[in-house]
Order: sequence, then structure tokens, then C-alpha cells
Amino acid sequence: MKLVLSLFLTLAILQAQSFFSLTDLKSYDIIVANMTSKVDKKYNKEIEAVLREMSKELGIDMKGHSSNVLALVVRNVVVDQCVGIKIDLDMGEYLPRPGSGENVFSITYMNSRIIRLDAIEDDLVDTVEEMAEKFADQYRDDNKKLTEVKAGKRVSYENFAREMAYETNYMAAMKKAKAEGKPVMVFMTTNYCPWCRKFESRILTEVEIDRQIKKKYVPLLLNFEKKEFPSILDEIAVTPTLYIIDPKTEKILHTFVGYSSREDFLRELKK
Repeated sequence: MKLVLSLFLTLAILQAQSFFSLTDLKSYDIIVANMTSKVDKKYNKEIEAVLREMSKELGIDMKGHSSNVLALVVRNVVVDQCVGIKIDLDMGEYLPRPGSGENVFSITYMNSRIIRLDAIEDDLVDTVEEMAEKFADQYRDDNKKLTEVKAGKRVSYENFAREMAYETNYMAAMKKAKAEGKPVMVFMTTNYCPWCRKFESRILTEVEIDRQIKKKYVPLLLNFEKKEFPSILDEIAVTPTLYIIDPKTEKILHTFVGYSSREDFLRELKK
């Protein structure tokens, strides 16, 4: 049952948005790579026009930024011995690798669709438009101004608890919360969790949000894989998950599952 719930919630999150981050992306070049003879090259300009119009609406600078590329790649794909057309929309950037002084090529956004070979004329451009719209929606959300005060520092996930002054011991957090008369806010994470990193950088490190959290709760960071917490927090295997816990009874008052629940959490925070 736990596995089914985990899969259901994960699918819901993935449909809401990707875990890639488009925050502060200001410029890129656009490339349309039609790599199949089954799609007429006449579509290339129409596809590029869709991407340029979308990018223009977002305020993206598209003049000579070859180190950043938004690429739309069209190619053949075989599924169950049937040939289809795969459409990939990727954002490629050269980013610094810490400690090496070297910039490495990284894919910072990916989205793929497959259409039938006999549906090219009807579905190709419409599918590209849908993919462009999804990219634009995420761009707007990732660059949305959440508070009046932007985060004043960059926090690495390895040192998140220390730099953000979060408790890391369940019993110590409960004891502190009882003394201060506050609920505990548990931020459940794991080491490999792109959604967790996005929640940290977009939500929890915002100066005003952090101030409100510290005023209302005792924040506690826990790693789901380490199991250093009561079994009641082991019911949901999706991360990130936020729990609001009464320190006197240790009962869960509120649960916010996944990055897609961020708006619900922010509304609760403002109450």
C-alpha cells in the first residue's frame, strides 16, 4: 500500500512540474535539430518560430549566447517494433564544476514526447506548442517572486541544516519545541532528491519565509534513509515532505507532500 501511495504521489508531482530549475535563466540560443528524414524540413522554421515567440514573451535574450542552448530535437524512435517520432526539448548550459575551474556541459531541463508516424501533420506543431507552454509555465513559476525579501545567501544541501540553523535530532527538537511552546516543522529529505534541493533553494532559504518558519516553528531536518525518527514518519516515502508536529503529543497536525504542496504550506505558514 505504501508503494502504491508513493508511486501515485510521485506521478502527481511530476505532472505538476519538473524538478529542473529555470531560476535566473536570462539568455540562450535556439536550435531546431530535425534528425529524421520522416519529418519534412519545412517544419523547422515553424517550430523555431514557436520557441522564439515563447522565449520573447518570457523576456529571454536570444542574441548570440552559444554557451546556453534551448534545443528542440526531432528523431525516430522504435516502440514495440513500431516507428514513431520522438521530440525532445532540452536546455543545455556550460556550468562550473566546483573545485576544478572547468565548465562542463549540463542538461538543466528535459521534456520528451512521442507521436505516431502517421500523425506528424496533425500533431507535430501542436505537440511542440504544448512543450513550449510547459517550459514557459515552469519558467514563470521558478522565477516567481515569493516574498519581498530575496534570499541573501546561497546554501549548499550538504550544509543546509547547519547554515539554516535547523535541528537534526528528533528528540532534541521536541524538547526545544516544548520549551518554546511551538510546533515542530519536520523537513523530510534524502541525499538524492532533486525536488528537495528545489524546495530548499526556492522556498526554505528565502529570508522572509525562513523568518516566518523560525517564528512559528522549531525546524527539524531529517533524512528518510537514516530512519532516525518514529515510525509514524515512515508512512510516506515521497520526499520532500513537511510535517507539522505537536511536541506534547507527537501527533502530526499537518502534512505537505512533495514540491507541488509548496503553496499549501505557504498558506499555512501565513495563518
